[in-house]
Amino acid sequence: MAALLIKSIPLGIHQRLRLQAERHHRSMNREVITILEKELGGGAPAGVGRPVVPSKPLSAAWVRETTRALRDNR
Repeated sequence: MAALLIKSIPLGIHQRLRLQAERHHRSMNREVITILEKELGGGAPAGVGRPVVPSKPLSAAWVRETTRALRDNR
């Protein structure tokens, strides 16, 4: 994942960002990413930085098979 360093942020913007992050129970970094995703449209590809929630319960067989496939592809 890429990194970005932002320099010389005006104190007022920094304080507002900190307060907004606290209100949303996020880190300042996560808050900035959320704002950028909203403003730039889209966001990270599915599953990147977000929990994946299955649409139906996963069977034990599926979990075993997927785990085996992941292990074999290392």
